[in-house]
Amino acid sequence: MYQDYIKIKFPKNAKTAEALDLLMESGDILSVEETNNVLTILDLWENREKLIKKLHETFPQGEWVITKLDGCDWDQKWIDGFQPIRINQKLWVTPPWQVDKIPEKHEKIIINPGNAFGTGTHESTYLALKLMKALLIPGDEVLDLGCGSGILSIAAMKLGANRVHAIDNDPEISDNLNDNLKQNKLDMITWEIRDILAMDTFPCDLALINIQKHIILPLLERFSVAKEIPNRVILAGLLNVHRKDIRNALKAQGYKVLNIRRKKEWIAVSAVLRSKNET
Repeated sequence: MYQDYIKIKFPKNAKTAEALDLLMESGDILSVEETNNVLTILDLWENREKLIKKLHETFPQGEWVITKLDGCDWDQKWIDGFQPIRINQKLWVTPPWQVDKIPEKHEKIIINPGNAFGTGTHESTYLALKLMKALLIPGDEVLDLGCGSGILSIAAMKLGANRVHAIDNDPEISDNLNDNLKQNKLDMITWEIRDILAMDTFPCDLALINIQKHIILPLLERFSVAKEIPNRVILAGLLNVHRKDIRNALKAQGYKVLNIRRKKEWIAVSAVLRSKNET
């Protein structure tokens, strides 16, 4: 028996987007999907009464459309649709069963979909991979904070990193992460289960941080008291409405924004520590 879902669509405007962003930050909604004219949220059908009550409080005019999505095997439908994704001219992300579709001389990041976040199909992961190609310097020491499936760690090693250490706070990623490291023959990547917000040092050249704003902001604040901090960072898992907050947080920790890439409503940001004589 598969679970049913409630899908709620709102007319797109800046005020509604900001209000939904606040609801996502407070945990009242899980995510917001943005298209040209519509903002959409999705939740379990069994949560609909609590969700609708909260929406009535936030939007008294009730300008939304509700649809019920009958349950099906969403995981299997998603897996069936997981096709190879081209990151650049010679780098692909692919599930194991699609490896034969990749040109022989091209580099492959093989990701077996599981419960862990990160397959390259999500905009935030795709954008982080794009930024990494430009920012990673061969020989870099890399930290992957909130590693999920390990996709960014694997990409960093394939792009020339000297050492990669991956960290996540969710023990359930372990089997999927181990499987993906073996699929890519990269057992030299080290990893641990740990709360990144409890860390007091971040010794690396480049930190890959593909999480969410409510974790990224306190993590950046922690840099101010850390013994060591990254020289360069890539931040992803962010919505375009977070752009100003992320810029300000990076500036407060001494970072200069290098690039912001956007796909749909998602953005990823690369930044570098300012030199002492920079303002």
